[in-house]
Amino acid sequence: MGKTAKLELLRRILPLGLCVLGIVGGYFFMSVLSSLLCIIAAAGIYAALPRPNVPSGSVKPVCHPPVLVLDAIGFAIGAVFFSIAFIGMADWSGGAALIALLCLAPASIAPLLFTVSARQETSWVRFFSNGFEFTQFGRRVRVMYEDLKKIDIRLWQASGWAAWFQSTIGSLGPRSAVLLNGAETTTTLVFKRPDGATFTISSELVPDLQRVLINIDRAGMELPDGISEYQRKKIRQRRERMYGGPPQEPPQSEQKEGARIAALIEHARRSAGH
Repeated sequence: MGKTAKLELLRRILPLGLCVLGIVGGYFFMSVLSSLLCIIAAAGIYAALPRPNVPSGSVKPVCHPPVLVLDAIGFAIGAVFFSIAFIGMADWSGGAALIALLCLAPASIAPLLFTVSARQETSWVRFFSNGFEFTQFGRRVRVMYEDLKKIDIRLWQASGWAAWFQSTIGSLGPRSAVLLNGAETTTTLVFKRPDGATFTISSELVPDLQRVLINIDRAGMELPDGISEYQRKKIRQRRERMYGGPPQEPPQSEQKEGARIAALIEHARRSAGH
């Protein structure tokens, strides 16, 4: 997890802590004014910390619901259940204290939602003419097309909560980065490096997919198997119009003529030396 992702988590965890402090402190030892000041300070911290700087032209993951809604749900759940848990464990007894302890289970949903929000805010992909830059949880990796082992086209299918989880949570492993469009069915580009790292991107999210395929072909990489022969031909034709065809070797006769002239010049130089 990069620094920007940690800052996004801090933006949410610290205000939640202040909200819980204001509620629990108001129950035990704080005045109403002090409790309100804690909640106001929490809102100020959430709004004042700098937002991640997303480069222009970057593609971000689709988030349903939006980040602000996720944060609002996380603050509401965390403030209510953490406060009940701490107050109950400190002041109640018997079965009420046990129920208060169990409130920690739903309260743990808040950090999960905050992690999802941080992922959405600090994950994106940006394409260049010779590769792409994938950023996940603030950690960036630059991948050149020519360094890839293989590129596949896969149909990614999921339904209901599974589709939401895959598009919102993304990848849980350090060697796999996923950026999906949130649909139940999506066609993805899977970029594979020789070291086993994979980068999966919904093709519908790529702003100019044909240009990306042209740059892949220009880099000398084999186009994905899912592309038809007709599409391959069109891609190569457009690449040649944009960048020109592959360098052609001079005709054999011109090579022989150049070699003959070079030999005559060398012979004349030696003769002049004698």
